[in-house]
Amino acid sequence: MPPVRSHAPWLSSPPSRIERGGWYGTGSDHADPFAVNPIRRSFGLVVASAVMLVGPVAIGGEPGVTAMIAGGWMGMIGLAIGLPVLGLSLLEVGWEQLRRYLDPGIDQLAISRRLINILRRHGYDSIAMVEATPDATLLSLSNMDRRGLQEVRREIARWRYLRWQAAGFP
Repeated sequence: MPPVRSHAPWLSSPPSRIERGGWYGTGSDHADPFAVNPIRRSFGLVVASAVMLVGPVAIGGEPGVTAMIAGGWMGMIGLAIGLPVLGLSLLEVGWEQLRRYLDPGIDQLAISRRLINILRRHGYDSIAMVEATPDATLLSLSNMDRRGLQEVRREIARWRYLRWQAAGFP
C-alpha cells in the first residue's frame, strides 16, 4: 500500500502551516512589513523614496523628466507611507525612554529572570511599584518565596544606592 500523502498532490512540497484563509508557504509570519525593526525599515523606505524623487531632478533634462514621470509617483507613495511610520516609531521609542527614565523598570535590577517574570506576571513593572508594595503582598504572589523577596529588596536598595552615588551624594 502506498504511503498516505498529507497534502495536495499537485504541490511539490508540503506547506509549512495551515492558517485561516488558505495555505501559506515558508516566509514571514508578519503581514506588516514594519512589525519588526520599524525604525530601520521605515528609514530605508524614506531614503529609497527620496532617492527616487531627487535622483531624476539631479539628472535634469528630458531623461530626468521621464524618470520622474515613470518612478516619481512610487517615491511619493513611499514617502507618504514611510514618513508617518518613521515619525510614530521615533515618538514611541522616545516616549519609552522617557518613561523608563522617570519610572525605571524592574529589568534594571540585577535579579534572576524568574523573579522578573513573577513580578511582571502579577503587574509589577516598575521599581517604584515593587518598592511601595508590602512584603506580605509580595509573598502572596505565586512562586514568590522569602529568599526571592530578600533578593528583590536587596537589589532595590543597591540600585537606589548606585543612583545616589551617580548623582554625586546629594
